[in-house]
Amino acid sequence: MPIVKMEKLTVIGLREERDPIMDTLMRLGAVELIEPPTEQETSAEEAALVPERQAIQGEISLMSRLEMAIDIARRRHPVKRKMFSGRRQVDAATLMGVAGREKELLGQIARIEQNQTRIAELRQQLGHLATLRDLLQPWEGLDLDLKQQQTAHVQVFLGSLDTPEMLRQAETQLREEVPESLLTVLSEDEGGLRCAAATLRSRSDLARSILRKAGFSPLPEIDTPGTPSEQLSRISGQIREIQQELARREQELDELAQSGADFEVLHDFLLIRHDRLKASSDLPGSQHTFWLQGWVPAHLVKSVARGLESRFMVALSHEPAGPEDEYPILLSNSKLVKPYEVIVEMFSPPSTREQDPTPLLAPFFFFFFGMMLSDIGYGLLLSGLCALLLFKVKAKGEMGRMVKMLFLCGISSVIWGFLFGSFFGDMVSVLSQGRLVIPALWFNPMDDATKLMIWSMIFGVIHLFAGMGAKAYLLFVTGRGKDAVLDIFPWYLIIAGLGILLGGIGGQTGLYLALTGASVLVLFGGRGTRNPVMRLLKGLLSLYDITSYISDILSYTRILALVLATSVIAMVVNLLGFLGGPSITGFFFYVLVAILGHGLNLALSALSAYVHTSRLHYVEFFGKFYDGGGRLWRPLTIKTRYVDIVRSPAEAMEKA
Repeated sequence: MPIVKMEKLTVIGLREERDPIMDTLMRLGAVELIEPPTEQETSAEEAALVPERQAIQGEISLMSRLEMAIDIARRRHPVKRKMFSGRRQVDAATLMGVAGREKELLGQIARIEQNQTRIAELRQQLGHLATLRDLLQPWEGLDLDLKQQQTAHVQVFLGSLDTPEMLRQAETQLREEVPESLLTVLSEDEGGLRCAAATLRSRSDLARSILRKAGFSPLPEIDTPGTPSEQLSRISGQIREIQQELARREQELDELAQSGADFEVLHDFLLIRHDRLKASSDLPGSQHTFWLQGWVPAHLVKSVARGLESRFMVALSHEPAGPEDEYPILLSNSKLVKPYEVIVEMFSPPSTREQDPTPLLAPFFFFFFGMMLSDIGYGLLLSGLCALLLFKVKAKGEMGRMVKMLFLCGISSVIWGFLFGSFFGDMVSVLSQGRLVIPALWFNPMDDATKLMIWSMIFGVIHLFAGMGAKAYLLFVTGRGKDAVLDIFPWYLIIAGLGILLGGIGGQTGLYLALTGASVLVLFGGRGTRNPVMRLLKGLLSLYDITSYISDILSYTRILALVLATSVIAMVVNLLGFLGGPSITGFFFYVLVAILGHGLNLALSALSAYVHTSRLHYVEFFGKFYDGGGRLWRPLTIKTRYVDIVRSPAEAMEKA
């Protein structure tokens, strides 16, 4: 099917109805807003928009806070979900019910933040006190007020030395430089020596320097009076108080985190509100009215108009996109073809002056991917995994289309697996010790690689001919049929003729075809030039494109490489697995090796098949007729992160 026709919709409405109109457009999901020109805004209008833009930033801030709270809730109260289950579904009533509790829930968020901050502070204090306790415990027997470590004339230093050698070094230096000082060992254990040093206050700086150089670790300064025993008692009490408060805070945080499900719903409500506010904030208008423009698929214009006119006082007009309009692209294809749109979009959507290449790409992508993987077992596993993602996880959007495409490609692999006689490589033959073999309906590539190479190039020629045919078709529909006849059809003759010559069939027919095509190119390839000599030279130069065509055809030999690589790795896995021999232990060993080996081979081979099939289309196939350069249609719609909003039957009928 062609690209969906677009119409430009203009809506003029009352400013007081702007927000509900935008809500309706989001529910309909059928209008891509056109950004208004910036020169239409006056300074006054810009000033009026400041509060709205501040509101947008406020919404972003609230969503960020909610994301933090949701993360806490998920860590503290993990929800057990079924494997491969999709997002939680909520209806509109639940959404609005939670929205009505916005103030309450935001209050809970504030309390969560307060508790988080306080818990962090308490843990920091607890760590500090624990460290101080550990430092003071060895000094518990010291009968000295730690805050009173000096008198009018004497300074006392309390600390530790790790080894007796450090003690002797400190004593020697103090004796030589500060003879009026005294260094005493108070206690000793495996942790080191607890020491007290006393000196005159006038000589305290020098004594402190000597002790530090010797490795003296002083006790930290204590702000409160008391002996080490009294200090330890006080610290123990503080630790108990902090632990009690920490427990209360943690309990309250746990209770608040139980609202995690509501936080998720509120986040998505705010996200919807943010998107609506962002979309409407720049809409031009007057004090009492506003207007907007947007691109709407032609077949949805009536339903959009009906949805707006039935509820609001609006004026509508619409007109088809003109030939010069750069409207967004919406592709419309059948259910079998639609999954392959993701391949086209990853390259580039078609421009407004091109046709959708997806219907032409789909059968070839299906064909080549399956041929490259070409294994019954791998194809069944790939399709099975994709089916699981589709029906259990409910993969949607671009991911959903990718999964559907791989599901179809898995079926193609099964078909090619029967043609080549491959089921997890030669698993059947290995397990039956050669008594059973899956027969190849066509031929086994491992037995005749040359045949596979020849057929790969033949399929490549067909693929390229299809791309050239698409180019010819586009030339005919745009009134340039002459270019198609003189520039494209001769290459059909040249390539077909050379193929017949190389294949040794048809006698001189191939030569005649190739010469006929070459003659047409030489005579008419430079027809845009008036000078006959230059015209002939350009015609001759056009024959140089044969190197490009030969290179393109040879690119398809990568099919041979991938088919053989998949088969060889599968055979190696089967060979390694069977090293355990025909026994119970050998069976379990084979199962383990098969799961790991074939799983890895499937992942690598499927990835290689996807990459190289895409390359054949992006480089060789699209290079013949397709440029791209368009942009996809992105309608204003309801987007969520944590939950899926289930539409009511009335809304579903409205959108339909």
